[in-house]
Amino acid sequence: MARTTDVTSFSEHRKHLREHLDQCRQTGRPMFITNNGQTDGVLLSPESFDALAEKAELVETLAMLDRGMEEVRAGRGQPLDEAVRAIAEKLGLRLER
Repeated sequence: MARTTDVTSFSEHRKHLREHLDQCRQTGRPMFITNNGQTDGVLLSPESFDALAEKAELVETLAMLDRGMEEVRAGRGQPLDEAVRAIAEKLGLRLER
């Protein structure tokens, strides 16, 4: 993603907030807001933010599954029924059979 296409200064952003919000929503691209030549913030449309958050959650879930599979391959797992019984016991729950 090229940062050079949608960059604005903080003072310009204040003057044109509505236009910038509309632009982000229409293009789906982020707008980088600078202060003294350095990126100070990023403006996203709600849709872009939601899509980014969903992708991040998916990446975290896949990483967790990978770690779990590594644990199983290393022999550090236990059968499901044993794990469920241990969790139920720890929580003081009675399992019906």
